Amino acid sequence: MKKWSRHPSRLVGIGLAVLLFSSAAAAQDREAFLAGETNDCPGCDLVEAQLQRRDLTGANLAGANLEGATFHRAILRGANLSGANLIAANLNKTILVQADFSNAIMDRVLKFEANASGINLSGALMRGAFMGSIRLIRATLDGADLTATDLENAAFTDASLVGANLLIADLYQAVMIRADLRDVVGDGGYFSEAIMRGADLTGASFVGAYLFQADLGQANLTDVDFTAAVLTSANLGDTIQDGTIFTNALMPDNQRAP
Repeated sequence: MKKWSRHPSRLVGIGLAVLLFSSAAAAQDREAFLAGETNDCPGCDLVEAQLQRRDLTGANLAGANLEGATFHRAILRGANLSGANLIAANLNKTILVQADFSNAIMDRVLKFEANASGINLSGALMRGAFMGSIRLIRATLDGADLTATDLENAAFTDASLVGANLLIADLYQAVMIRADLRDVVGDGGYFSEAIMRGADLTGASFVGAYLFQADLGQANLTDVDFTAAVLTSANLGDTIQDGTIFTNALMPDNQRAP
């Protein structure tokens, strides 16, 4: 330690050389990726990259900056985009089967008609995203933030959304059969005609939510809070209602609960 401390300029020079080498290597990786020579570019700066229709099966883009990038009709099957920045990116009609997007930042992302069955979106931020008609069968969205997200006609059959935030989200005609919705926050959400048969909603909150004609048959509604929710014409047949709160809710018979 004493030997090096006598030559601080040597330390600075070595540090600068390492930094320059790392920057050059990163630039080289980026150019190789954009040229299609490799599918791996973890941590790369790929802002607004044009990647439509590209086959990125198994790609490693973990931590990459893909803000505003275009993936329209690309194949990302089994790809790793954990922790990536995909704000306002276009992933419409992409194949995302079994991909890892855990903890990714995807506010305002476009995922219309994407096939994301088996995807890992745990902890992801997707606020204000447009994901109509997306397939999320057997997907994992535990702890994901989907505030104000458009999920009309989305398919969540057998998906896990434990602790997910669906605040004021639009899930019109969404299919959530047997979905794990424990501790979901769906306050103010639009669940009209959604199908949640056999789903587990234990501890969930749907305060002020709109569930007109929603199908909750055989669902577990233990400790669910439906305060001031609209449940007009909803199906609550064969549901478990231990500790369920319906204060001031419009019930299936259109009568206001006390």
